[in-house]
Amino acid sequence: MTARQCLNFRLLLPVVLLSAAMALAGEPESPPTADRNALRQAATTFCTELRRERISGLPTEKQMETLGPLMTAGLRDAIGRARELQSKQMREAPEDKPDWIEGDLFSSLFEGVTSWEVGDVFTAPTAEGQVKVRQSYTDEAPQTVEWTDAFVFQKHGGKWLLDNIRLGGEWHFKSGASLRDSLPGGGKESADHESPDGRWQVAFAHEGEDVTRVTIKENGASGEPQVLFGGDGKVCPMPTWVVWNPGGDMFALRLGDEPRFTRTIIFRRSGSGWQPVELPVFYPDERKTMESNGFEERDNLVDAEHWHDAQTLVVRFFTSYTKGDEGDGFAKLVSVRVEASGQAKVVGAVDTPAED
Repeated sequence: MTARQCLNFRLLLPVVLLSAAMALAGEPESPPTADRNALRQAATTFCTELRRERISGLPTEKQMETLGPLMTAGLRDAIGRARELQSKQMREAPEDKPDWIEGDLFSSLFEGVTSWEVGDVFTAPTAEGQVKVRQSYTDEAPQTVEWTDAFVFQKHGGKWLLDNIRLGGEWHFKSGASLRDSLPGGGKESADHESPDGRWQVAFAHEGEDVTRVTIKENGASGEPQVLFGGDGKVCPMPTWVVWNPGGDMFALRLGDEPRFTRTIIFRRSGSGWQPVELPVFYPDERKTMESNGFEERDNLVDAEHWHDAQTLVVRFFTSYTKGDEGDGFAKLVSVRVEASGQAKVVGAVDTPAED
């Protein structure tokens, strides 16, 4: 369910309620033109350097000398981890083709990009910026394929750095929904799988289309697996997935309790097992304001998206409220950082960009 689908009802709530509450919570004003121009320039610079030569599979170490400073530490770490795993695959099975060895990982099209143009810019002071880049590929026929990818940036030290690319090509054979999806710690695993380092095995038990149990066990270890969800008669009637962090010492488990309510639990490595870390309640003051004015929560979606870095999970959050034929809601990308103490803390949030 998308935020747009969830908001397909009458929005008649007076601004004084949710909007006022958001203002009191410190919602930022629209960013200045200079910030948008800086973001546009960052996208132009990255695309220019990216397309100076054809990159097939993972960038080489020499290519990363140029591209790396234009990326967030989290994205650099994910690429580095992919290179380590690729080297391990090549050592252990030299006759097989390893992962990330070919194709354009930085666009929707395997063959790559022959021309590009920076388009619309979206940003907010809270952290994330998004730049639409119109791209095309022309072969020898000649035939041209056109599409738009969204380059996602994070601001660090006053500089916009690439953190992800959301792939907008409308064909089924692209590598995934985003660049992060194709790298360790970025993909949403909804079936039995191993951790990025190959040490742990996650298993899903089903009853029809419902997930009844999710477990994790160290490969080669004796004893019963640790139960992450289930075993108490509860079922998960919606898509369930796991998102690993780049280091493989934390992961997020997304569970769907019912069509309009989902939740995410972070699990952190602790000794020989995994310790759950509950997410904080998002926007509790806004919830209190709505409920005190007679509104009921209609949707509350807390969906793990990807890891910004080894300690920070990006969550897609959507909530809406109704009272009779009145309603309101909002969608956010929320960054949650797991502190050394094991506590999860919200460190940033930004409005979810509107979909085309």
